[in-house]
Amino acid sequence: MLNERVGEEKAATNSSFEGSGERTEEVYNNLVWEKILTRQYYQIALSFDEIIQASMDSIVLSILCSLPALCSGATVSQEKDAKGRPIILFFAYFARSGMGKSVLANTMRKYLLFWLDNHYVKAEKKSKDSVFPDVFLDAASAEGLEQSIFAKSALHYFMDEYGKYYRASKNDTVKASLLRALMQIFDSGVLITRKLKDSKRSQHLMVQGMGLYAASTIGPSNLTQSDMRDMISDGMLNRFLVIFGEFKEIPIRQELSKTDAESIERFARTFHEYASEKSFYLGLEATKIYEQFHQSINKRFRQKYDMFDDTAGFEIRLLTIVQRIAMLLQVSLNIENTSPHIIEISGDAMERAVQMLNYLHQKHFQKVLLYAQEKTTGKSTLEEKIKKQLNKGEPQVLRSIVRNLSPAKTDEVRDVLDYLVEINWAKREGVNIYSKNGTDTDKSA
Repeated sequence: MLNERVGEEKAATNSSFEGSGERTEEVYNNLVWEKILTRQYYQIALSFDEIIQASMDSIVLSILCSLPALCSGATVSQEKDAKGRPIILFFAYFARSGMGKSVLANTMRKYLLFWLDNHYVKAEKKSKDSVFPDVFLDAASAEGLEQSIFAKSALHYFMDEYGKYYRASKNDTVKASLLRALMQIFDSGVLITRKLKDSKRSQHLMVQGMGLYAASTIGPSNLTQSDMRDMISDGMLNRFLVIFGEFKEIPIRQELSKTDAESIERFARTFHEYASEKSFYLGLEATKIYEQFHQSINKRFRQKYDMFDDTAGFEIRLLTIVQRIAMLLQVSLNIENTSPHIIEISGDAMERAVQMLNYLHQKHFQKVLLYAQEKTTGKSTLEEKIKKQLNKGEPQVLRSIVRNLSPAKTDEVRDVLDYLVEINWAKREGVNIYSKNGTDTDKSA
């Protein structure tokens, strides 16, 4: 079934250029991914493409950031005898409302990871005294993340409405602690636990693997240009593979066929068996390709550094990311083979990883700085307008605020008001009645 779909995709290219511009680009993107991805990986992406209202680019990266949860204890290093680091990838999907952000996470979990979570649930019931790993983690505190990593979990971590979460972290020490912990984990693969009153000393916890998927709606009440600039300047966004959402027709189907679902689960089970607790290193051909990639990255880094471009840090981290992606693609290339404990990453896997990052850099990564640099000169953001309304002093009803801010929609205004309440700039006086919080010292509006 999946094999047939690949042939159908090729046949579609003959007539695609007679259709719309969106369809032309969609087919082109699929052809790019058919070249870059391994056969089974591409077939899985095509299957998901039929049921998810999100672009093929975002589907491919969603799959990629689900795979570390199947790689518990696996490491990758440049040399055979070197101490490797765990497989950790961060993926951010920024799009307008209705572009499949949550569906992406739920679909990956349902078809690629649920079987593993179910396995741990059953094992835990049989052995009540043992602590079993988590597979899924959502909206945890730093303490919750520590507990999960302490249980030797290889995680699929989903953060919804990441723009709101990041903005709120500026006034919330709990949220800020979690983000700092994630930044530390990405770079070192180790989480240093917090020093608590009842603990004798902090601990170094080795992360078994993590795929972090952060989704956010683009807009004044969610992810703004200012947020993006802050994420770049503090280095948080430099750790993410970023995709911007694109228009896509609503799929007719919402579920995979039983045959496709079983095929994908078999892939996931075999991937987990092949990759877990294994050590991967760059072979001779992979090293040569990596060194060429290093030269191009070094050149881009120098150019950005000289221009005081804060995304220079992102270029450096691509050197770490490409090794982790190459490891995942190596598993996909040899998934049917019996594997030794120490596995060489081939030139083929590294070449595919480099092609993937070059494609994403050209199409998506360069948009990050462009979006962050967009100005709102000449017109206030919705948040600024709402602040001006509430600065008048009297409590105001939601309906009145919306009417004064026409053509703003009620849901958009409510989202901003909820955010202002969350950060203690505003407060609720009753049902749909808001006023400025008198204890706030913000003078920006």
